Amino acid sequence: MLNQINVSVPENSRVKAERERLLRNPQGFETIALRSEPYVYYIISQLRKNNLPVELALIPLIESAYDPLATSPAQAAGLWQFVPVTAKEYGLKKSISFDGRRDLIASTTSAMSLLQNLNNRFNGDWLLTLAAYNAGEGRIRRAIEKNQTKGLPVNYWSLDLPSETMHYVPKILAIIDIVKNNKKYGIKLPDCNYENSLVRIDISKNVSLAKIAQYTGMPINDLMSFNAGYTQQTVNGPFHLLVPYVYAENLFQKLQAENLVTNEITELLQDVPHTNMPFEVKSTTIEYSKISNSSMSSILDKNGSKKQITYLVKAGDNLYSIAQNYRVKITDILEWNKMKTPRIKEGDVLTINLVNANPI
Repeated sequence: MLNQINVSVPENSRVKAERERLLRNPQGFETIALRSEPYVYYIISQLRKNNLPVELALIPLIESAYDPLATSPAQAAGLWQFVPVTAKEYGLKKSISFDGRRDLIASTTSAMSLLQNLNNRFNGDWLLTLAAYNAGEGRIRRAIEKNQTKGLPVNYWSLDLPSETMHYVPKILAIIDIVKNNKKYGIKLPDCNYENSLVRIDISKNVSLAKIAQYTGMPINDLMSFNAGYTQQTVNGPFHLLVPYVYAENLFQKLQAENLVTNEITELLQDVPHTNMPFEVKSTTIEYSKISNSSMSSILDKNGSKKQITYLVKAGDNLYSIAQNYRVKITDILEWNKMKTPRIKEGDVLTINLVNANPI
């Protein structure tokens, strides 16, 4: 996300107030940011796949504090906090044993559709889109129509909205600013490790999360969070189990021995072509520019064909970001470098085979 954020957040009083409030408790901010670690790889991958700005991965930070078990007084549930009526509209099923609103895969798929639809309906204005995500499309349209009848501006900052929505969008902008300028504000962002990212194991029959906990040694509470869609703590339909990468291989072998799995381990990251999508704000000036790739020439030979390169790991790098940059699979990097874990540190040297890659 840091590599793709290049926006100028407006310095108005509402954004300043939200930023000051957030910075009063930097440890709290850091704790919630760290809680995103298992989920944020997949969410950013889906945003890129759907040509949506990566900044939208901050929505669950506000909505649920990245807790899939979170429920609001209005009965909104899950990371993306879908209320029942919107969940039904966007295909999130709920039964006695499964609630799609709490499932990472199902809820993120629906969130992508909802955000795309709202942004199209508000002509690409992300501030109005976010306001509608919070208050509902109808409420924002009524506020716009009210201003139109009075001859007033119809941008987000000029609308008369519910108190929560008046704070909601400035808060997201404040968080974008804090993430972008974390060192300036003394915030330590989590150094995410891909081994903590969730992967999927498809199960062939019902199995309890308690049994999975015994097999992996993971705390049952963690498994319940990662698989929050299973409301009775038993993996059934849709039969996908989500566990951190570091536990997956050993668990898969144990489940395979009992004929409980149907496929190989599925990594949730997808290697898809993408462009950096702008987080544009039409009602105020926010600039966004694509990341330049100064190293492009270094990875092409004189005939324009791909080749093998040696990559020196820099501060802030992780295996996910490197794999995404060169459009290769993390598992391939592990194999090429004979690595047993995805842990890397500044100064490490990696071999990357670009024969079939298309660097960004």
